[in-house]
Amino acid sequence: MDVTYSIPTTVDVVLPCLDEARALPWVLDRLPAGWRAIVVDNGSADGSAEIAAGLGATVVREPRRGFGAACHAGLLAAEAE
Repeated sequence: MDVTYSIPTTVDVVLPCLDEARALPWVLDRLPAGWRAIVVDNGSADGSAEIAAGLGATVVREPRRGFGAACHAGLLAAEAE
């Protein structure tokens, strides 16, 4: 019996972010090819959103503070299956 698996061509990775400007370059540089970073800025004051966008990440701004709100916003922005 032959089994065929469908491998997604894209993986969306949701990264909740609050003042992570120093860490973002390190994290985003290590994502494998075909993985799309969705950085959810949760009110950063250190330019995290601009740094993430400059490094090619999709940036979503979520004004409601908290990990849950940031994760939810990121999942709504995700497009991979």
